[in-house]
Amino acid sequence: MPWGEAMGFLNIRGLFEAVFGKRPTSGSSLPAFRLLSSYDSSFTPFNGRAWDIGTVRAAVDAWARNAAKIQPRHIRRAGGRRETVSDSVERILRVRPNPYMTAYAFYYRVAAQFVVYNNAFILPVFDGGKLTALYPINASRVDLVEDMGGMYARLTFATGNVYTVPYEHLVHLRRHYLDNDIFGDDNRPLLPALETADAFNQGMSKLARLVSVIRGILEAPTVTKQEDLAARRDAFVRDNFSIEANGSGVIITDGKHKYTPIQQKETPIPTGQLEFVRREIYDYFGMNEAIVQNKATPEEMDAFYRGQLVPFYMQLAQGLTNAIFTEREQSFGNEVLCEMDRIQFETLDKRVEAAQFLTNIGALELDQVLEVFGFPPIGGEEGKRRVQTLNMVNAAIADKYQLESNGTKTEADPPPQKPQEPPSQAQQDPQEGEEGQEPADPKDGKEGA
Repeated sequence: MPWGEAMGFLNIRGLFEAVFGKRPTSGSSLPAFRLLSSYDSSFTPFNGRAWDIGTVRAAVDAWARNAAKIQPRHIRRAGGRRETVSDSVERILRVRPNPYMTAYAFYYRVAAQFVVYNNAFILPVFDGGKLTALYPINASRVDLVEDMGGMYARLTFATGNVYTVPYEHLVHLRRHYLDNDIFGDDNRPLLPALETADAFNQGMSKLARLVSVIRGILEAPTVTKQEDLAARRDAFVRDNFSIEANGSGVIITDGKHKYTPIQQKETPIPTGQLEFVRREIYDYFGMNEAIVQNKATPEEMDAFYRGQLVPFYMQLAQGLTNAIFTEREQSFGNEVLCEMDRIQFETLDKRVEAAQFLTNIGALELDQVLEVFGFPPIGGEEGKRRVQTLNMVNAAIADKYQLESNGTKTEADPPPQKPQEPPSQAQQDPQEGEEGQEPADPKDGKEGA
């Protein structure tokens, strides 16, 4: 028995068949879908060799690894409240989107494709209406085709495999979305910086090799021809820098030569040009050197989160919500919320400050406070107990509390009650009866007298 069957795994031939099934629809005969602003209804990932540039890869890696810290959740909004739904969708979003990727790897790749290609595609896979996996699609070409008035995406992969899926079933994230009706624009504005960076890297590599082989300077005081200088240099190297000719390692010169060895072989680097290229690339991707080198301050990270990650999370949350849940399920408040647990990635003093503020107003349970600092929860009713300072007052009774502290009565205060006096003998006469009862018949006298 094959190992995969013995372990309970599906016997599949490859990743393409695992994602799209044994008989995927190619849609090769379908006509192109006509767009309004472009004759080209296709998308080909183009990065201008950006991924081969070290500065670009460092910037994209920093962008993607921060975006992959996302904490997505399946939530349900009802009655003005928001609750987390612990189900299979939640587990796929947070733990294992598909059998081949962890959640971090999945979101890292989606973010990297989003930044480098300005387009990222995610394919949800269902089994009997139930979500079973999420796959990032890295197609070498995406063509929009038409079938019965509907728009489909024909995905062509580098292996030659083709699969056609309704476009509305895909999660499509776009960046630099302006010219094309469907796809994000390419990285053509980045090409000058990429060409400069490539030429700079090649030039520095050649210069470094040249500097490494230069041993010294041989001066010829007398004026000679160029051919004679070359011959003198070759003879000097042959006689002094080979073990066979100069085993002692000592160099002897006469008045015809003056040799000066080069001790420091540092490659001269034009820092101004290097900084210009780096800044151009970082600006294009919305990065800076502090974030790339993990030296950013909390203020810098907060600006990066709000300016770069929040728009990405908004697109991702809306796309996943529309692709995973039907309109009826969304009408009951089901949606995907994408955000980052920012408190967990703050410094210790910032976490202490946040915990103090939230506990002062009674916004955190005891287990939630422990989670902020990485401690295990207590659990039970004690862990659910909310912590709040006595210096905070309920807003509903704030006015009453303030006036009472000043000795002023409020309209809501009831009038003081007089002390009750003991009942008199007449009140205790049984002939008077109790409230709601008829008085007893008189013992003496005639009725009606």
